[in-house]
Amino acid sequence: MAEFELDLDELGMRIGQAVDQAIRSQDFQKLNQKVTQAVEQKVRIVSQQTAKPKVVNQNPNHMITGSVDRLYAPTTGKSALGILGLVIAGNVILFGATAILGFTMTENPTSSDYSALVFCLVVVAIGALLMLGCVKLLKTLERFKHYKRILGYNTHCTFAKLARDTGKSESFVRKDVQNMIRQGYFKEGHLDADHTSLITSHETYRYYESCAAQQKAAVAARTSTTVQKALDPRVKEVVDRGNSFVRQIRKCNDEIPGEEISNKIDRMEHVVQTIFTHAQAHPEVIPDLKKLMEYYLPMTVKLLSAYAEMDRQPVQGETILASKKEIEDTLDTLNLAFEKLLDSVFENTALDVSSDISVLNTLLAQEGLTEDGIDLTKD
Repeated sequence: MAEFELDLDELGMRIGQAVDQAIRSQDFQKLNQKVTQAVEQKVRIVSQQTAKPKVVNQNPNHMITGSVDRLYAPTTGKSALGILGLVIAGNVILFGATAILGFTMTENPTSSDYSALVFCLVVVAIGALLMLGCVKLLKTLERFKHYKRILGYNTHCTFAKLARDTGKSESFVRKDVQNMIRQGYFKEGHLDADHTSLITSHETYRYYESCAAQQKAAVAARTSTTVQKALDPRVKEVVDRGNSFVRQIRKCNDEIPGEEISNKIDRMEHVVQTIFTHAQAHPEVIPDLKKLMEYYLPMTVKLLSAYAEMDRQPVQGETILASKKEIEDTLDTLNLAFEKLLDSVFENTALDVSSDISVLNTLLAQEGLTEDGIDLTKD
């Protein structure tokens, strides 16, 4: 199976290179020939496949039970459709561009010539949209195959690993996988409760849910007798509200597809989460979070919601683009402010550590155990 997948990957790479070269050069004359050769080679490879391997279920929460292919949608038909669409789009654009070139050479164009020109411009625009759609489809299929290779026979993988192995950001991979699940690429795809991992099997997901329920019950049982002492009500209220803001920021991030702004929101989510985690362990810093809670975080969520709403608009006019750019710049400012706030809430901890180190060095020096003078005669 690994050899078969490798052949298909090499074949897809060659087709992708041919398509990219045709798009860059705008020369589609040889693309049909290359595609035909590639498809014929793929048919020969598929015809040589005699049986689908089975995997012994040695680890039910990570390994595939049965045929590997049952978990994934086939991509051969979609790849062929995308390539065919590229060929058609290239021919359409070539036809329209040729007609437009002919119009520019007409010395005394008539009204019918102008009507034909408008028609050709529309044809070229339709061809360009079709080409963009096909390129997007082929790139999606390429990423899907990459995810499959990373998963191998596993039915569970963290988005951190997928991001590391693909060179993409974690938020991009998470959104990409969510879209693929909705489109049926992962037939049994799920995300875990924290949206940190992909699970590709119903069986593994049921196992995950069972384990999560058992763990939750065990934690509840251990803490039931001390729940009143766990957090002061005022501290718990602040931490719960802060975590609610973190969830809202993450939700907005999931709704915004742009990779650059997603990276900014990822950075913000991490810093804010760290602030409230520290506040839970050190309630004395909570008074310093008043402005963060009452102004900065509500404003941040409001800005992100507005950005998501504008990003969903089919037509991106100058006003929307300018507003989105302003919000993106504001996020940079907010991230710097949040990082400074995080640094300040750790200030007391840093001072305590520095004081402890100073006292320790003094004691070591008094005992002659420092580098300048080690006294081995002392008891």
